[in-house]
Amino acid sequence: MITMLRANTVLKAILVTAICSFSPSLLAEATEQKVWIKAVDNGSQCEVSAYFKGDKDNCKNKKANGREDCSKDEGCVCTRQEKHITWQMDGKESFTIEFDEGDTNPFITKGESDCNFKSNKKGKLRCRVKTKNLPKGLYSYNVAVPHCETTTLQIKIY
Repeated sequence: MITMLRANTVLKAILVTAICSFSPSLLAEATEQKVWIKAVDNGSQCEVSAYFKGDKDNCKNKKANGREDCSKDEGCVCTRQEKHITWQMDGKESFTIEFDEGDTNPFITKGESDCNFKSNKKGKLRCRVKTKNLPKGLYSYNVAVPHCETTTLQIKIY
C-alpha cells in the first residue's frame, strides 16, 4: 500500500515537472497584434502613419528574434502562421491594404477566412495569416487612405 502511494506521488511529480518544462514555450505563444493607423492632414498634404501599441509584443518572442528589423513606431508587428492581425484607424476613416511591390501576400484570400483588404465602416480590418508553406521573413505592404499619400508598412512572420 505504501509502495503504491509512493509510486503515485512519483508519477505525479514527473507529470508536474513535464508540464512545467513546457510552460516557457506556452508563455511565448503569439497573440493577435494590432496596428494603429493615423491619417493626419496638415493643410497641404495628408500623411498616413502607423504604430504598434499592445500588452504583448510578439517581436519579443525568441522565435521572432527581436525588433532590429521591425520598428513598432512604424507599425511593424510580428506574428506567425494561423494568427490574426488587426488594423485600426484612429477615427473611423476607411482604408485599404495593398500588396503591390512584388511581395507575397501572407494572408488568406479564399474561403471563410478571406481577407479582402478593405476596412469596415468603423475603420477596422482583421486578417488571418496563411497556414501552410508561408516563408518566414518581412512582408511589405501599402496602406491607402482615400485622400492621402500611401505609406509602406511591414509585417514580420516568424
